[in-house]
Amino acid sequence: MNGFLKKRNGFAVAAFTASLLSLFHGSAYADECPSEDFSQFLPAFSANAETQQRLTAMTVKSLVLKPTGENGNFEPQTTGVKSSTLTFPLMAPVATGKTEGVEVEAVDDSHFNVVDKRAGNSNIKIFNFSHQACWVLEGVEDWSISKKDLVESSNPRMSEAESFCFQRAEAFRGLGGLEQYRLTGELFEASLENYLCAAASGDPQASLNAASLSLSGMAPQLQTEKVEQLFKAAATTLPEGAMSLSLFYCDGNNISSDGPCQHPAQAEEALMEAARMGSAFATNALGRAYETGKFVTKDMSRALACYQLAAKNGSKGSVAHLERLNKQPAGIKASFCY
Repeated sequence: MNGFLKKRNGFAVAAFTASLLSLFHGSAYADECPSEDFSQFLPAFSANAETQQRLTAMTVKSLVLKPTGENGNFEPQTTGVKSSTLTFPLMAPVATGKTEGVEVEAVDDSHFNVVDKRAGNSNIKIFNFSHQACWVLEGVEDWSISKKDLVESSNPRMSEAESFCFQRAEAFRGLGGLEQYRLTGELFEASLENYLCAAASGDPQASLNAASLSLSGMAPQLQTEKVEQLFKAAATTLPEGAMSLSLFYCDGNNISSDGPCQHPAQAEEALMEAARMGSAFATNALGRAYETGKFVTKDMSRALACYQLAAKNGSKGSVAHLERLNKQPAGIKASFCY
């Protein structure tokens, strides 16, 4: 009787093992597992399409970035996908030892993530493995943005390729700004790379966004000459670009600078240009610069003229400055702002 039970139990174990192994393709029995050591398993798994298909779960958790329908925002969406619908190989070969652009993360003894950055920060993929009868690929995260989810260019200053880059840059910056994904740094890097792509022909908004992101500390810092080039392109039509150029002339490639303005004459001219473009904020700032002598010119009559013009254009800060100056005993007559 005991022998009979042992045989039945043995059959049950064998059946359970076969069921477990059926989670991935083919006849992947234990003796076909490349290695129990994940560092040895990964090169064997990635070597060819057949092995990848055989050692992939029948249903894979697939994460892709999809538009939310709001201002070009994207968010990750995860669904279950039958591996029979996937195109193999999913992963390019990974060498034994360290492979440039590939990071292997141990979640715990039974779970590893492989972060593949070889195609650049705009095309990162993360492969999720778990240990069953062998290591099995159970999830694929695709952190790229598909061209089919972008809209055709409506900006005459951008080519179609630059427009797609701009849309990707905005989306990646939005995802990075949430600071809730493990790829936050890479998302900001992808955003900067795509802004630079979008600014290739000198688009002012893409140029401003690229330079500003570079100075934010969230992405790699560009060379000083490149930042100046971008701000100059932004200053051609954007008041914010001219104001940013003014700040750049003072602080250089260091937003935390608290020293004197490095190039006051150029900073003053850039701020005047921003005011000429009709920015009330810039006009108020120019008035403050005239009042304090922050740059080159110190002239209370011009400061008053700028405050009056800025207030007329809706600057509340200028109203407070006007009230303050009007309380001074010595009368000041407004001359001209710029």
